Amino acid sequence: MTSTSEHTAYVFDLDGVVRDFGPGDANPAIEAALGLPAGHVAATAFRSELLLPTITGRRSFEAWFDAICTELEHVVPEPVRVREHMEAWRTHRGTVVDETVERLESLRSDGHRTYAFTNGTDYVPAELELLGLARLFDAVLNSADFGVAKPDQQAYAAAHRAIEADLGRPVARDAVWFTDDRDDNVRAAREFGWDAELFAR
Repeated sequence: MTSTSEHTAYVFDLDGVVRDFGPGDANPAIEAALGLPAGHVAATAFRSELLLPTITGRRSFEAWFDAICTELEHVVPEPVRVREHMEAWRTHRGTVVDETVERLESLRSDGHRTYAFTNGTDYVPAELELLGLARLFDAVLNSADFGVAKPDQQAYAAAHRAIEADLGRPVARDAVWFTDDRDDNVRAAREFGWDAELFAR
């Protein structure tokens, strides 16, 4: 985080910023066990028709998991084996990005308000508890609750309203600092009026 001016709220994207799915990723082992090509599990899970309803609150994490397994069963027609191996995907909820946690702890020790803003599922609050990250945020700004996802301007408007509700007062848009590892999300945040920068380690 390179911002030096003091802001009212500090907002962090979750995936790729606060947690990472690279280290310990279960996908390669699952693909090897099921004879699938590399990248097949992620490509299936993040197909827009499966992902979008999930991150906009129209499908639960568990229903998403079931839908992913069903799609994989079209290629590997052994439901028991698919679900046995996919359980590792279901339970692996990422690993903590230590550098970001240190930044968040520093901000909070200085009395700043911090928020996670994610295109996430209904399972995100539980995931944050599992990873020991819930303590780092005053609130989770989740697309699954808003019904709209980044980089849609409506997602930033919903997140901003949630910040104002948490603080109990109006907040100027340029008083919100935001970082994300996706350039399109950063550009959209700047268009909305937030002070946003691309995340870099």
